[in-house]
Amino acid sequence: MSLIGNLEELGLGEILQLICLSRKTGVLSLYSRGREGTIVFKQGLVVKALSSASRMGLEDVLIQKGVIDRDTLGKALALQQERGRCEQLGEILAKRFAVAPETIEVVVREQIEQIVLSLFAWIEGTFDFEAQGDIEAIGGGIVDPLQFVLPKGLNPQFLAMEGERVAGESRANPETDHFCDGSGETNEVEITFDLSDEVTTPACAPEKAVSRPLVIVDDDGTTLQALSEMLRDNGYEVHTMTSSEDTLILVDNLYRAGRYPTLLVDLIMPRMDGSGVLGGIELLELLHNNFKGIPILVMTDYHHSDAEKKVGDMGYNCVMKPHRADCSSSEKLRAFLPSLLTELRHLEAGAAV
Repeated sequence: MSLIGNLEELGLGEILQLICLSRKTGVLSLYSRGREGTIVFKQGLVVKALSSASRMGLEDVLIQKGVIDRDTLGKALALQQERGRCEQLGEILAKRFAVAPETIEVVVREQIEQIVLSLFAWIEGTFDFEAQGDIEAIGGGIVDPLQFVLPKGLNPQFLAMEGERVAGESRANPETDHFCDGSGETNEVEITFDLSDEVTTPACAPEKAVSRPLVIVDDDGTTLQALSEMLRDNGYEVHTMTSSEDTLILVDNLYRAGRYPTLLVDLIMPRMDGSGVLGGIELLELLHNNFKGIPILVMTDYHHSDAEKKVGDMGYNCVMKPHRADCSSSEKLRAFLPSLLTELRHLEAGAAV
């Protein structure tokens, strides 16, 4: 998966949300007003963060907190250099200089948290995320010589909630509407998001029935428009999506608002990295793993036995829709509508129970 865009259009909270939900490993780079920030992820968790706006490195923080002194740091760096940087500095400090690993982890965690929160203030600029197969594949330019990487990682949900709390306090006190990035400088901030790592549906239906939003995901605009118009005419509140990334963000936001959507997902569409034609399976797996019990119906205009078996193994049904060339024909779509409505209503009835 590769993501590129503008922070004005997709904020840091939404970017973190997407990477977290997809459990990706890789590097997110942010660029704003001549500043550069970097967040390293391992399976969706934040394990490292750097910012050009932060003047204090982790080695300075360790010295400032009295965890080590400069002489110890110099010896540890020299030892690391002798070993060709094949061992992380934190391991050397723990094994050779009797520094408690738990102490190092606390300091590293605090520093990463502070840097990431400071990046929430960057509401303009650009970003790009490059996925990697594993954390070791990330280049040495990102993992700096000190190599402080948090083994367990920080949950982006925690970071987002903390960012929202600070932003709420700032809105209540306009004179202190800022984040500190560790350099003594402050940045204006505007955050209105929350984040989910895993969301579950309620154990039982609410007393008062609430209409479910229907999210239709299809990369073919003609099919998407035709289906959405027909389903709106049948009383559905329809949200149309053409990409898996936007779908994950929308579904999470709907859940956050207490509105539990039904999804109609096309099987044959590109994956999130632009490759292949079974993007529907990729999206289905992400939805299945992150939103337990969500009602999903898969549709396709082309039989693919292996893909349809995967759909069935996850507990979902797959229906045949008209071919793309036929979707401009209202007659063929009207013939498809009754069976589609039956499937959707049966699915929603089961979800309500």
